[in-house]
Amino acid sequence: MTKFNAQNEQCNSQKRKIAWVLGSTVAVATVSVGLILGNNYYSAQAGPTTQKLQDNLADVAKSDAQTGEEVKVDTQAQVIKSLGQPGKLTVDGTTKPSFEITVHSVKVLNSCTLRGFGEKISPENKKFLLLDVSAKLAESAEKVVKEDIALMPLDASAFGVSPGRNRGVVYDLNTVAAFSCDVDKALDIAVGAGDEIRGNVILDSPYANGQVVYDPDKTGGWTWSY
Repeated sequence: MTKFNAQNEQCNSQKRKIAWVLGSTVAVATVSVGLILGNNYYSAQAGPTTQKLQDNLADVAKSDAQTGEEVKVDTQAQVIKSLGQPGKLTVDGTTKPSFEITVHSVKVLNSCTLRGFGEKISPENKKFLLLDVSAKLAESAEKVVKEDIALMPLDASAFGVSPGRNRGVVYDLNTVAAFSCDVDKALDIAVGAGDEIRGNVILDSPYANGQVVYDPDKTGGWTWSY
């Protein structure tokens, strides 16, 4: 076998393994499609100066309902947070957050371990980002959504990245490579009413440094620099 054929076969073998990993977990991926995002019923402590940005700002509190601190928002409708600081979503007229999400740390990786096989694989973009995330959703959230259950999504598709503050956000970080990574203490794909969870989620990012964004609706969320 020639060197070229050997390399080609190795590449095809890895692709087959990734396809196998995807096939074995397709049920999990399908579940995420049915998640209910309840934040349309909330006034967000999140969230810019085109007309679209002005519309998004209409639902943004000027100060933290709990602490009274000023809420700082960038030009992409993202509330600015430091690693370890929670983003909060609060029902109108209340002070206690109904939803909180915190990015505690971000590790930049050149590769990850292929789930089920032990081989190292590279990101499809530039870097893998391993996020340590915690989230909690108040039990009262079920009372303000029309659906039977209240959930907030936490899979990779709910996140974005940007190269820095006030820069455009890139989404679609849930690539095949990222989905195929073996993640220790993986974060659940959603948090339900009355639950508090913490775990790791991996993104396939075009930026080695910048900002991580949580913004499932793509209308304004929270951002953490890394």
